[in-house]
Amino acid sequence: MSDFRYDAAHTGLLLVDPYNDFLSEGGKLWPMVKEVAGEVGLLDHMRSVVAGARAAGVRVFVVPHRRWEQGDGEDWNYPNPSQRKIQARRTFAKGSWGGEWHPDFVPKAGDILIREHWANTAKPA
Repeated sequence: MSDFRYDAAHTGLLLVDPYNDFLSEGGKLWPMVKEVAGEVGLLDHMRSVVAGARAAGVRVFVVPHRRWEQGDGEDWNYPNPSQRKIQARRTFAKGSWGGEWHPDFVPKAGDILIREHWANTAKPA
């Protein structure tokens, strides 16, 4: 086994979409991931990895999906199936419980909060 180590100054942990809709009982996406999340201990592992990264001085980058707002995508010519589902179910709706951070993964001082992303498709001009 090698003795490879990561330099904390050149290492980061990406925490993608840590919203209630995705990671909490009652969230809109939770029923889709609940079974596997339970089998693999997702939330406990995430808590452990995030705490370990912070303790080791590894910077945490929070990378959130754009929170749904009224009118999102209505003027898009070619939304993909996933984007249509977000429109219909209002995933991560701004101002809603589902669009808030899961309480265990709220960004902390020193974390880098990345600007909300739309996914892989930019809004058409």
